[in-house]
Amino acid sequence: MKLINKTIGECLKERVRLSGERTAIETGGFRCTFEQLDRFSDFLAVQMGKDRIEKGTHVGIWSTNSPEWVSVFLALTKIGAVPVLVNTCLRDAEVTRILSYADVEVLYYGAGGKTTICDDLIETIRSKSPNIRRFISIHENIAGTWESGLSKAACSPQGLEELAQKKNQVKPADPACMIFTSGTTSFSKGVILSHYSMVNNSLAMVKAMQWNENDKMCLTVPLFHCFGVTAGILACLISGAEMDLLPCFRTSDVWDGLEQKHDTILNGVPSMFLALIRKPEHRGRCADSLKSGIIAGSPVTPEEYAEICERFPQMHLQPSYGQTETSPCVTIAGWDDPIEQKGRSAGRPIDHVSTRIADCNTGNVLAQGHDGEIQVKGYNVMIGYYNLPDVTAGTFTSDGWLKTGDIGHFDQLGELHVTGRLKEMIIRGGENISPQEIERAIKKLTWVEQVKVVGVPAAVLQEEIAACIVPKRGCEINAGELHDFLKPRLAHYKLPTYVLRFDAFPMNASGKIKLKDLKSKAAAMVKNNQCA
Repeated sequence: MKLINKTIGECLKERVRLSGERTAIETGGFRCTFEQLDRFSDFLAVQMGKDRIEKGTHVGIWSTNSPEWVSVFLALTKIGAVPVLVNTCLRDAEVTRILSYADVEVLYYGAGGKTTICDDLIETIRSKSPNIRRFISIHENIAGTWESGLSKAACSPQGLEELAQKKNQVKPADPACMIFTSGTTSFSKGVILSHYSMVNNSLAMVKAMQWNENDKMCLTVPLFHCFGVTAGILACLISGAEMDLLPCFRTSDVWDGLEQKHDTILNGVPSMFLALIRKPEHRGRCADSLKSGIIAGSPVTPEEYAEICERFPQMHLQPSYGQTETSPCVTIAGWDDPIEQKGRSAGRPIDHVSTRIADCNTGNVLAQGHDGEIQVKGYNVMIGYYNLPDVTAGTFTSDGWLKTGDIGHFDQLGELHVTGRLKEMIIRGGENISPQEIERAIKKLTWVEQVKVVGVPAAVLQEEIAACIVPKRGCEINAGELHDFLKPRLAHYKLPTYVLRFDAFPMNASGKIKLKDLKSKAAAMVKNNQCA
């Protein structure tokens, strides 16, 4: 694969040249072509100039998937502003903290899935975010302007001329967006990715997946995740595939898209695929049009992978490994690899990306077959974490390799096997969850002596959150009080499913918790229904 030196805006313009009259987005009763998407995002970009949104301005997008989300994102990247992609599951305190950290000046907001983004919530955030000078409702202010925005007279010649000048100032090496990744710190870090890294990473996935303009992608993964932007929006711009855009993941909606709209591509995290095939109400539904898809975001066992492939026998389901810091793809399975082989690994490194395995203690590069930290170098690696120079520096080795924090090894075929995580991250339904954030909140309860949050195995979501608590002497655990306390403080997907009582945690000679032993005991307690 030859790397290309283009911005996201230039990729859209090239797609318009190649197939401008083909459908770009379909959702509900809405449909638009690539030419219309380009023209409307130009209209929005001109309007943004009136709101003093310029190159380098940080602009939040907080909404579920929609054509307006896509249009706002493209308009911002055309003028070199930096879209800050906000998870719709976050609560007001978490959103306020993220918007402040990211230096957001303007916030586009809309429907919020399980978090209702209503006027009262926006007013609360407005009162706590004095640096945000403009709040814009995506569905009130943007959706209603489609027809007028497509008019050739929508933008004055002067406005279009100024927009052309702004576009020319945007370079492939410039920041394209800020996407948040969970970590062991107190809150998510903002990953800055360039146009160059995202465009070429998308191109690599398009090549590996053999996507083209005859495909239709069921785009149900959240657009605020790197997976949704790079393997979704940008992949469709580069390949010409149509986006069947769903607001959020619902198994019935996905099945409808596969059966009625004849979608050919479905990307997702393992728990999404497992939900599709395991829910009894969907037994008997088929997806004859489905040809391919990427499964990534969290590990999948060989048994789970085989189960999914059995339900979609005609589908090239390609396991892939990556993270937000790598735009995200690092490795992907070969198109014609046997199912048994795909189910055991995450594939081989993509072109122009180097990988190595390093000893977690010494940093020495390890030979084939030996577990160590997965490290990456290449065009796809992030610019850095926003406003966290020390954290960014600590994420790279002295010779410039990104330390992923994941554990794995390469086999004799050169395929990557991801076997664990250096950090104690919990991956629930593809969402990376920091145990420390939940622990800090639980520790505020007066009856808690010690708390350790771990992941325990789950059939569909792969991991559920278990809060292991040692109560203070003379106190009992009150699970109801704990959940009531956490609900206004944490996103719903961070709330513990299980609350487990311990007299003491297993400790090693150094006084540290033996995490493996604790997780095993927690899993056994859940299995035996020994919850508080």
